Amino acid sequence: MDPLKQIRLVKHGTVCLSDGETTIYVDPYQLDHTARDADLIVITHGHSDHFSPEDIEKICQPDTCFAAPPDVAEMLERQLHIPDEYISRLTCQSPSLCYEFGAAITPVEAENKNHPLHTGFGVVIEMNDVRYYISGDTDRLAQDADCDVLFVVCDGIYNMPNYLEQVPSQVQAMDERPGLIVPYHYGSFPGTAQNGKKLAQVLRQQGYNVKLLIK
Repeated sequence: MDPLKQIRLVKHGTVCLSDGETTIYVDPYQLDHTARDADLIVITHGHSDHFSPEDIEKICQPDTCFAAPPDVAEMLERQLHIPDEYISRLTCQSPSLCYEFGAAITPVEAENKNHPLHTGFGVVIEMNDVRYYISGDTDRLAQDADCDVLFVVCDGIYNMPNYLEQVPSQVQAMDERPGLIVPYHYGSFPGTAQNGKKLAQVLRQQGYNVKLLIK
């Protein structure tokens, strides 16, 4: 399967994957639609541009599942009244989870001075035999996160301060080379609108396949 066919939306730190039957959101934020179509919502950490109750309410169904760090899980219960049985509390060391609708998620490490280890995670989502690695807010990619598509943070302010050097070197250090790299988490902060384009140019010069999906 063409992995791009399942990517519905990339905006700031938000990634939405859908195959027409199952829809998964990671860190929904500033959504311009009210679809109420989420089968799974993954929240990587509790910062307001990743945990947005307003946006969760736009896409949440009565049986939507959630995967989140423990502190975010408590906020989901307290602020949005999500039943405990619909929430999986994860850390970066938690094992993989498989869902009845056919997707699997694996949390991985994500950290820097703004995001201490164990307060959040990156995530690998497997959907229809395609593996998507969403880095989350971090300065360090997980070397063992084998994936077909890598969504890599590149705001250069709160994450990857030297992204033009850090990202290529860290991708090079991964155990398996991603088939496609998608820069994300840029453009919403002042002075970052061209970060994706700049990173794409550097990565392409090194032979990587890169797609810019933030509009």
